[in-house]
Amino acid sequence: MRRIRLVSFVSVAVVALLSVFPAHAENEYAGWRFRVWAGITGRFVETDNATFTDPTFGASATEVDGTGFGFGIDVERRFSKLLGLDLAVGYTELDVEFTQSLTTTIAKDTLEVLPIWLAVNFHLVNTEKLDFWVGPQIGYVAWNDPLTFTVPGQPTFELETENAFPGVGLALGLDWWLTKNSGLNFAFRFVDADANDVLLVDPTFVTVGYTWRF
Repeated sequence: MRRIRLVSFVSVAVVALLSVFPAHAENEYAGWRFRVWAGITGRFVETDNATFTDPTFGASATEVDGTGFGFGIDVERRFSKLLGLDLAVGYTELDVEFTQSLTTTIAKDTLEVLPIWLAVNFHLVNTEKLDFWVGPQIGYVAWNDPLTFTVPGQPTFELETENAFPGVGLALGLDWWLTKNSGLNFAFRFVDADANDVLLVDPTFVTVGYTWRF
């Protein structure tokens, strides 16, 4: 079922991306943007954490701990001065802490995060050197499964994850053109998506990279 949802989402996103064409061939903003990027990731927007009662461990909690390194690519089909349709995929790993009432030990495991975003970009600033956009996005987020937390002297706690769809979020970005067809990019991508009801993640990517337009 996870694979079917992922393939369906990607297929619809690719078809939507390829089906969008500029209204006029002479539109100077029409064309493609290809970006590669990397940067810091974490749970920067939401701050709440989940607590729950486990039959073995009693009062328990999970929490994304700290930040990680993430990277990815995106392809945008620009079809007017204002609008573009963007498909992006990223990857990161985040540490997750598990605490419980039986001991004071904090157990950890690594959560692998693979988000795929589809965004409608509104390009609000367009100059010879700068192109700033903001847009709503939906995402499909896949996680590794399960997470395993080893607690000394206690049974191992396993946490099943559930791929998130649809995750709703927001993207902000800036292209700084160094040449006519290439330059630096800066972006902020957030999606409201959790690994399950007791592991709140809401992954956010803050990145810098390089852009080519053609």
